[in-house]
Amino acid sequence: MGANPQGLSNPTREMYFFIHNVYANFFKDSLDYFSLHLYPRFEHRVVGTYDKAVEYIQKVCQYERETDRPQLPALVLNPSGEFDIADANAGGHQLWRFPNLAPGMIKRIFDPVYQDANIQVTVGFIRMQGDIELIMLLNSFYEYCDMKMLLLQMFGGMERWIYPQFFTTFIIIPQDLLNYEYSNPYTGLHYQMDWETAGAYERLVKTTAKDEMVVPCNIKPTYKLTGINDASTRYGGADQLADWRLGATVKYEIEIPSYLVLQSDWLAETVDINIVAGSAYSAYTDYDVPTYKVQRNVNRDWGLDETSNSVLITDGTCSETTAAEEREYLFHTRYYHTVTQAEADSTANVPITLPEKIDDINGFVVSSKYGEMNYGDHYTLTDWDSSPPYEGYTTMVIKVNNVDLEVGMVIQLYVYKRSN
Repeated sequence: MGANPQGLSNPTREMYFFIHNVYANFFKDSLDYFSLHLYPRFEHRVVGTYDKAVEYIQKVCQYERETDRPQLPALVLNPSGEFDIADANAGGHQLWRFPNLAPGMIKRIFDPVYQDANIQVTVGFIRMQGDIELIMLLNSFYEYCDMKMLLLQMFGGMERWIYPQFFTTFIIIPQDLLNYEYSNPYTGLHYQMDWETAGAYERLVKTTAKDEMVVPCNIKPTYKLTGINDASTRYGGADQLADWRLGATVKYEIEIPSYLVLQSDWLAETVDINIVAGSAYSAYTDYDVPTYKVQRNVNRDWGLDETSNSVLITDGTCSETTAAEEREYLFHTRYYHTVTQAEADSTANVPITLPEKIDDINGFVVSSKYGEMNYGDHYTLTDWDSSPPYEGYTTMVIKVNNVDLEVGMVIQLYVYKRSN
């Protein structure tokens, strides 16, 4: 997870900078696959250029084994830095693969790597393509023939995609997500994410030189053989390297984790639907005050479960788990509050004493020159009074971080009473 975008006071998006770890494991796993699965007789397996592989084998022959030990073949995987986004017809250009285009869609495509009753974290994958070069150092022409035949059999010929197997790797959890604390000011719930419940564990990562908290990840690459060449140069003599070399070019496509999306309060258990109609006088000509409003509370089972990877029901067959409740409200009273100089200059949230108790938040509407103000975002109600004749809130608190107060600005308060 990299630095926040510059120039933003409240950044909400960060890039993932540990992709190299998954890519490095992919090349290593590819080498193991082509050697252990294809031809177990390979004695040496090296990720690097041909020159570096020759240097490595020479040192092994000099220091780590007996000189009369028989020579066995070696496999060199030369990774190329020329990789790019996969073609559109291979699914590489979908909008949800990029964190700046449509990151929210990945929640509908992939299962979350972390999920509890309030938070879920989902990994976004980008589809990449590139080429790797295989160099096989062989003992004889007979082994050369065997290897070429094995390659053709394994890939089913040239230009044919194969799906070999899943490779096991891991995703490093960025520090911001590792220390993320969930806080809900309305319910009072506050806790830090417990990644160990999601299967995360500590691992020493060589590229960062420290222990990192990681989550396991399986990736499944696809390969196709695009070329075979006779790279034999009779490179032998005193160094005792094989005379015969077979070269192969393999194209790959792979899904690489590229960003993470954290969503809090993801499980909506109750949906409040407000239907308003009618109008009354307002100090602002562009705002119509409803004289009649209906609220319908519907509780439906969408197939969501807060503790498991459930399937979202989207075909309209979900059933109501409780009876729907419909509330009807009629306009009752209108009040006005004029913002003072002290309130406009205040850097703290501004409390306003209500002219009457508000016992039902749904029967209370607040508007200003900017339009209707939303409860929770622009204001809250506090100071519950239980004294007769009825209970209710007595104070409205304006959140100055979200509302620009100006001297003389009129804040309109509309009180509704239930009619059913």
